[in-house]
Amino acid sequence: MGIADRIEAAEETAERMPLRRRAHFPLALETIVLSPTSSVPLYEQICRGVRAAVTAGDLLPGAAMPTIVELARALGVARNTVGEAYMRLSAEGYLVSYKRRGTRVAAQLPRMAEDAPRVSPKPVRAAIEIGYFAKKVLDTPVTRGGTGKSFALHSPDPALFPRLHLSRLVTEEFRRPPTETQLDAGGVCGRFQSAIAGYLRLTAGVHCEPEQVIAVSTPEAALNLTARVLLDPGHTVLVEDPGMDNVRAIFAAAGTRIEPLPVDSRGADPRNISGPPPRLIWVSPALSFPLGIQMTEARRLALLDAARAAGAAIFESASYSELLYTGDRLRALQGHDSDGRVIYYGGFHCTLGPAIRAGYLVVPPGLVEAFTEMRRRLAFAPDIYVQSALATFVKENRYALHLKKIRAVYAARLRQTIAALRLHIPDAALAEPAGGFHLTLHVEADAQRVCQIAAREGLHVQPLSRFYQEPHHGSGLVIGFGAMPDAMIEPSVARLAAILREQGRVKVPA
Repeated sequence: MGIADRIEAAEETAERMPLRRRAHFPLALETIVLSPTSSVPLYEQICRGVRAAVTAGDLLPGAAMPTIVELARALGVARNTVGEAYMRLSAEGYLVSYKRRGTRVAAQLPRMAEDAPRVSPKPVRAAIEIGYFAKKVLDTPVTRGGTGKSFALHSPDPALFPRLHLSRLVTEEFRRPPTETQLDAGGVCGRFQSAIAGYLRLTAGVHCEPEQVIAVSTPEAALNLTARVLLDPGHTVLVEDPGMDNVRAIFAAAGTRIEPLPVDSRGADPRNISGPPPRLIWVSPALSFPLGIQMTEARRLALLDAARAAGAAIFESASYSELLYTGDRLRALQGHDSDGRVIYYGGFHCTLGPAIRAGYLVVPPGLVEAFTEMRRRLAFAPDIYVQSALATFVKENRYALHLKKIRAVYAARLRQTIAALRLHIPDAALAEPAGGFHLTLHVEADAQRVCQIAAREGLHVQPLSRFYQEPHHGSGLVIGFGAMPDAMIEPSVARLAAILREQGRVKVPA
C-alpha cells in the first residue's frame, strides 16, 4: 500500500471513530481526562478540571464553554453527567448561563479562585543556546523609561502627547486608497521624506534632499541599521563618555571595539581621541545625555576635522534636540559637513511618545542606496500610515506648535525640580542641563547603595557612574523629571533627601 493509500485509510478510520475533541473547545478543556474506575464521581472530575483551569488562568473570565451535548460527546459521558457538573460550577460561581450566549466563565470569579496560589512552571533549560549577538546584547544592561515612576529616565510625560489629533490623522491615512498613502513594501513614504527634509532645513540647518531621509522605527533600529551598513567586527567606535548605555550595547554587540570620547562642559572633546583610528564617532551635539550639555560651535568644527583626518563617519544623535531651554540653537553638525561623512538621527520618542514608533536618519548621498535597501531587508521601517500622518502633522505646522507647548512645560518642571533639590539637599552639587528632562546631582554618598534603597521606595534614580565607560571618580545621581507630575516633585525630592541623610555625608536639613 502506497503513502497516499495509507493516508486515505487513516482518514476513513478517523471519520468512523467517535469524536473526542472539538477544535473550537478552549484548550484548557482538551486536557481533561476522566477515570471511570476512580472513586470520585465523573461529574466531580469534570468540576475539578474546570476549577483548575479557571484558577490557573487558562479559562479567562467571559470565555465561552461548549454546550452540554458537545462536552458530553467529547468526553464520552452522559449528558446528565455534564449537566450536573455545570449546575455545580454555576452554583459555586465559576460559570454563568445565558439564554442566547450560552454558558460562559463568570466575569467575577469566586474568592476561593481569586485567592488560590498560582503555580509557576519550573524553569527548563533551553535545548538550544542563544547566539553570540544575543548574548552580547543581553549581557549589557540598559536603562529604560518608566512612565509614572518617580525620577524615571527617558520618560516623557504621557499627558502631553497629542493623542487625539495624531489618532485622527492616522485613521484618515489608513482609510485612504494605497496609491494615496504611497504604500511601499520597502517602507518608503515620499510625503514623510519631503516633510522631514523641509523641517530639518528650516530648524536645524541640515542640508539634505528628501531621498536622503531614511525612516526608521526606533533609535535602536537606527543604530542597528548603521552598524549593519558601516561596521565590521574589530572596527573601533568612539562613543561619548558619559553617554547612553544602549548605544555602547548595540555597537559592542556588532563586534566593534568601543572607545570613550570624553565629555566636558563644552561637549565631546576631539582632542582626547587616541588609539586606533575610529571607523565611526557617535556624538549628541545638540544635547548630551545625561549631563544635558550643548556642544560648542568650535568643538563641532574640531570634531569634523578629527573625523576627516581619521577617515571616520560621524553618527550625530539629535534625540533631545527639540527640548533645548537655554542658549542658542546651533546649526547641526551635519550642516557643517562638506564631504558627506555625517549621519544625522532624529526621532519623535521624546516629543510624541514611544507609541509613535518613528524616527529618521539623514544619510550622505553616496550611502542612500545601501541604507534604503538594508532597511527594507531588515524591516526597520515604521508603519507607512504613521509616516504619512506625521508628514501632515509636520507640514501643517502643528508639530512646531506642539513643541512650543511642551518646551514650556518641561522648562517649568525643570525649574521646580531644581528649586526642590536646592531646598532639601542644599549642599549637593547640582549640574543644571541646557535642556531635556534629566539632571545630575553630585553627592558624597554611595550612589549604588542610594539607588537600591530609593528603588524600594519607588524612586527610580540611577547612578551617574553607570553611564561612564571609563572609571568615574566621584558619586552622582541621574534624575529624570519628564514624567513627574508637578505635585509629586517636592515630596519625591524630600524622600530622596531622607535617604541621603541616612546613607551619605551630605548635610541635608532635617
